[in-house]
Amino acid sequence: LIIANKELAFQNKEKEKRAKELILANKGLREAEDSIRKLNDELEQKVAERTSQLQFVNKELESFSYSVSHDLRAPIRAINGYTRIIVEDYSDKIDAEGSKVLQAIINNSKKMGELIDDLLAFSKLGRKEVSFAEINMLNLVRTVQEDLLFEAGDNVPKFKIAELHPAMGDQSLIKQVWVNLISNAIKYSKYKEHTTIEITARKTANCVIYKIKDQGAGFDMEYYDKIFGVFQRLHSQDEFEGTGIGLAIVQKIVTRHNGTVWAKSKLNEGTSFYFSLPNITTKD
Repeated sequence: LIIANKELAFQNKEKEKRAKELILANKGLREAEDSIRKLNDELEQKVAERTSQLQFVNKELESFSYSVSHDLRAPIRAINGYTRIIVEDYSDKIDAEGSKVLQAIINNSKKMGELIDDLLAFSKLGRKEVSFAEINMLNLVRTVQEDLLFEAGDNVPKFKIAELHPAMGDQSLIKQVWVNLISNAIKYSKYKEHTTIEITARKTANCVIYKIKDQGAGFDMEYYDKIFGVFQRLHSQDEFEGTGIGLAIVQKIVTRHNGTVWAKSKLNEGTSFYFSLPNITTKD
């Protein structure tokens, strides 16, 4: 009996010891959880602060871009206008070299004006409120296609347009997306004969993904990171005209619709652009 009592006492001491260890472990766990919670709160606060700072900087940058581009328009147009007056009124007093220089001024001031206009359009996107409504995408795409083909001239690609699911978005902004993507597809196909531009769509649980595929010049995917940058171009101005801001506008519009835009391409084989928009069941 004495031995049994000693054994029981020993077991009780062991239980008490383990209970104390468990209490200490729980205390340590609670302290660790408190520390993690505190760190998470601090991290969330820092993220919120950085996000706020970034939004402020972006707004300031948009405001600066708007002001600069707006203020530059008048002097550039004046340069172009006065140079044209000189060419028209004093051409008999200017030699061939002088006429060549004046024409270069006219061409470059025109180009500068286009860059400024595009920069102004880009900066305005951050100020425009996005009004979501259901968009009949097939009708919109056909309208854009007809307008662009009317201006395209010779050697235009054939179009193959599938049934396009409707989506939610700001119709005026999404129209600009299609204008930029379709005009790009036409432009980069102009040196090839008998090409086709395909426009399709597929619906997922949360969005509609649109695709425009051309058989034009394409680009090397090594330079993919550059294509959505402002004033970034992968082809020379002599080959294909443009300001290099069209895809930046596309990306900004799609991003403001909580969508994504991306591309796949092979040099000399063509490019496919994709972008997603909320489908009708996901945006009230």
